[in-house]
Amino acid sequence: MKKELTILTTFSIAIILAVTGCQHSSASKNNSTVTKSVTSYSSSKDTAIAEATTNETSVKETTTEKITTEKITTEEITTEAPTPTGLLPEERASITMGKLSPDHMYYNEVTTLDPACADYINELSIYDAEIDDTFVVHISLPPDYNEASTYPMVVMTDGVWRLSDHPELRPLMTSGQIQDVILVSIGYPNSYNYDVIRKRDLQTNPDSFLHFIVDNLIPYLEEIYSVNPENMTLTGHSLGGYWAYYALFHNDTIGKNTFTNYYIGSPSMWANTGGKFMSTYEDEYYNRTQTLNANVYVTVGADEDKNFIFSIENFYNDLQERNYSGLNLTYEKIEGYDHNTVFKPSIKNTLLMFYKKDSE
Repeated sequence: MKKELTILTTFSIAIILAVTGCQHSSASKNNSTVTKSVTSYSSSKDTAIAEATTNETSVKETTTEKITTEKITTEEITTEAPTPTGLLPEERASITMGKLSPDHMYYNEVTTLDPACADYINELSIYDAEIDDTFVVHISLPPDYNEASTYPMVVMTDGVWRLSDHPELRPLMTSGQIQDVILVSIGYPNSYNYDVIRKRDLQTNPDSFLHFIVDNLIPYLEEIYSVNPENMTLTGHSLGGYWAYYALFHNDTIGKNTFTNYYIGSPSMWANTGGKFMSTYEDEYYNRTQTLNANVYVTVGADEDKNFIFSIENFYNDLQERNYSGLNLTYEKIEGYDHNTVFKPSIKNTLLMFYKKDSE
């Protein structure tokens, strides 16, 4: 009896091993599942202004095999949680945020216009690895800013010269003429040769500057403020106007329609990048697509050089004749203003055009 039991036990073990081996072989043929769990970065709008923190995305890879005697199953779990900005660790670590610095070259000028602006203008310092340089960005939130709401955002280039526009445009909101908007102006540290550095960003390497704005700066501002991503305006004047046209004709490849509205003031149509003029960039865009979903407002001062005005109007007319689907074009020659003075009335008209408050 004992011998029979031993033989039976041995036979049973052999069967179990055979079954288990078949199941393991079958599981191997079905491929074991690689499960990736991505921990996404989450920022707090309440604390981000005080200091910037470096967060790293962690990725875990686990090999999972599920074997049963009844059914062999594999489960694949895919969690997509991309990092909310394109900021590299060193870029995020570089960020500092505070109030408008008294050391800014135009601090006395803007605080004379509105002493309270020292409290409502925030100053952001941020490094960009692609350009390998640091930008100084000023942000003013609307008077009744509430995180429960979302706000349009207006991004202005030539930030050093645009600082005074923060207090000058604010009354349009307080008087109820326009919707509340977030104003952003992008500039540089005080010590920089401004004429040289703006040419680098607006003409020599316009794609790098555009990447910085749409891939790094705006996503970071969306982390810390309540921004409406579907209602943003880009502004540029003079060489900045040339660059704003460049951004418009690259909206399908860089930033993917980040901006809904464009203000293009007295654009320097004489400028070129690597020998390519704006007409060439527009041709290239037209060959890619005949759809251009944007509201574009172009201005020039009536007292500017006649040949300069002609070049702007000629390009505008050519653009209008393209008949792009989705493009809403407006042109205005503003009487009584020259190249250096036309931005002030133009930026006010821009906000009234794109953000005029509905009459109640």
